[in-house]
Amino acid sequence: MLLTSAAYGSDLSLPVTGNLLGSIIDSSGTPQRGATVRLFDKYEQLVARTTSNAEGRFAFASVPIDSYSLRASLASFLPASKEKIAIRPGMDSVIRIQLATLFSNIEVSYVVPNGAMTDDWKWVLRSSPATRPVTRLLEEENAGAKPPVFSETHAMLSFSGGDGGTADAGEALGDIGAGFALSTNVLGRNRIQLSGRVGDTSASGPPTVALSATYGRNLEGLVRGSSELTVAMAQIGGLVSPLSVTESASNSVLGGYTPMRTLSLSVYQSTDPTDRLHVEYGISGESVDYVQHASRISPFVRVSINAGAAGEWIAAYSDGGRPDALLRHSTAQNIDLENINEERTDGSVSTAYLPLLSRHRGRLGLQRTKNAEIGFRKTSGSRTYAASAFRENVWNGRLNVSGDLSGLETGDLLSDNLSATSTYDIGRYRRSGYVVSADQKLGDNANVTLAYGRMGGFRVNGSTDGVPFRSNSLLAENSGNFAAVNLKVALPLVGTQLSGDYGWVSHGTVTPGHVFTTQNTSIGPGLNLCLRQPLPPLFGWGRLELTASVRNLLAQGYLPFDTGQGHQLLIVQSPRSVRGGLNFIF
Repeated sequence: MLLTSAAYGSDLSLPVTGNLLGSIIDSSGTPQRGATVRLFDKYEQLVARTTSNAEGRFAFASVPIDSYSLRASLASFLPASKEKIAIRPGMDSVIRIQLATLFSNIEVSYVVPNGAMTDDWKWVLRSSPATRPVTRLLEEENAGAKPPVFSETHAMLSFSGGDGGTADAGEALGDIGAGFALSTNVLGRNRIQLSGRVGDTSASGPPTVALSATYGRNLEGLVRGSSELTVAMAQIGGLVSPLSVTESASNSVLGGYTPMRTLSLSVYQSTDPTDRLHVEYGISGESVDYVQHASRISPFVRVSINAGAAGEWIAAYSDGGRPDALLRHSTAQNIDLENINEERTDGSVSTAYLPLLSRHRGRLGLQRTKNAEIGFRKTSGSRTYAASAFRENVWNGRLNVSGDLSGLETGDLLSDNLSATSTYDIGRYRRSGYVVSADQKLGDNANVTLAYGRMGGFRVNGSTDGVPFRSNSLLAENSGNFAAVNLKVALPLVGTQLSGDYGWVSHGTVTPGHVFTTQNTSIGPGLNLCLRQPLPPLFGWGRLELTASVRNLLAQGYLPFDTGQGHQLLIVQSPRSVRGGLNFIF
C-alpha cells in the first residue's frame, strides 16, 4: 500500500504546464514597449492577452501543454503571427519577435528552466497577469482597477473597383466602391465589429449599400466557449426587374429597375464540454425583398473530436443557406481587425454575402442546401492531411448562363444589370462526393496544398431544335473528377503576399460549387490569383496595402450549348473577373 501511494504521488508531480517567454524588438534590435501579444488555442479561441514591458519582454505563465498560436501587434508596425507553438511540460518556450514596417518574423526555441534564469525573466513571470486569473482578480478587487471602455481598436478603409455582381459572386461590390471596418473591445470582454460598403455601377437606380454588425463574447465558467451575434442588411441598386414592363408598372417600379433589400440575423455558439470535444452550433434567418418576398431559417452544427496522435474527426450538418459562421471560424486566422483584410482573399472589406437567389416558374426563390459532411484531419510536423465526404440535397439549384438565352424558360431566369451572366434555376438535385488534401508548409513564408476528389455534377444534353426547354432537358446528371493546387507565398523584405490556385474538372462536366465545412478546401475551375502588397506607412501612422485579384484568368469551364440557327448558350461555372483596390489599415 505504501509503495503504491508513493508511485501515485510521483505521477501526480509530473509537470503538465510550461512557460511561454518572449521579447519584442524592431529591425535595429531596439526593445519595443507596449506591444499587444495575444495567445490563441488550437480552436482559435483567445486564451490570454498581455503587453510587453519597458525591456520589450512578456510572459505567459503556467500554460497547459498543447499547441497554440501567437500574434503580436504594435502601432506603426506590421503584425507578426506564429502558428503551432508547442508548449512542452516543464519547459520554457522562448519567443523572439522582430517587428518591421514591411516584414515581421517570430523565432521559437525551447530551454529547460534552471537556476541561471535572470531575475528579469523571473520578475516578468511573477508579474504576468495573462494566465494568472486569481492574481488579476485580487488586483482588481483591492486596487479598484477597471478595464478601459475601449481597447484593441483597429480599423480599415477600402477602395476598390472592377467586376462584381450578384449573379457572378453572390455579392454586390459594384463597379467602384468604398468600404470600412472597425473592431474594438468594450470593457475588456465584449468584442464589437462593424463593417459597411457603398458601391455604384454604370446602371441606373440607387447605389448599393450594405452594413453588418457583430457582437462576440467569451463565456466563462465550468464550460468554456464563446457566443456571437451578427446582424446584416443590404440594399442592392441597379438591378433589372425580372417582371415585364406592364407588371413593373403595376408594382410601382420606375424605369424597369427595382432595388433588392436583404436582412439577416445569425447566432453562433461554441462550447468545449471536454478537453477533446469542441461543439459549434447556431441558426440564421434571412429575408429578401425583390419585387416578391422570400425568407428562410437555416440551422447548423459542427462537432470536432480531438483523438490526440490519431488526428481529429469533424462532423457537420447544415440546412438552408450557406453556414457563413462555420466558415469564418474555420479559417486559420481569428476574426480580428488587426488583420481584417484577411477576411477576404482579395483584401476588400466584406460585409455579408447575399443569399443565392433564383426564379422558379416566375417566383423568387432561395437556394436551399441540406448538407451532411464528415471529415478527418491529421497534422504531422509541417504537413497536414485531410479528407472529407459529403451528401447534399439542393432545392432551387442555380447555374450561371450567358449568350443566347432565348431557348430558356423565362420564368426560370434571373437577370441583373451588374454582371455579364444570368442565373438559371435547375430545380432540385441530389449528389455526393469526397475530397482528400495535403497541406505542406514550406518554412515560414510559403505554403502549398494539393487536393483531389470526385463529386456529382451535370453534362450538357444535345440541341433541342430551338424548342424552349427546362433544366431536365438541358442537363443530365454526371459525376466528375476534380483536382486543385494552391500556393501561398510571402516574399521577405518587401512583404508581398501572393496566393494562386488552379482547379481542373473533368471535360464536359458542370460541377456546382460545394462549400466544405470540415476542411479549408475550395474547388473551382481555372486559374485564380490574388496579390497583396503593403506600402510604407503614412507619416508613421497606419499602413497602406494594394490588392489585386483575378478569377478564372484563362476562362476555363465554359460549356457551349447549340440552341439552333448558329446561336450558342454558354454555361459558365466560374465567370472571369478582375478587381483591384487600396486598403488603409490603422
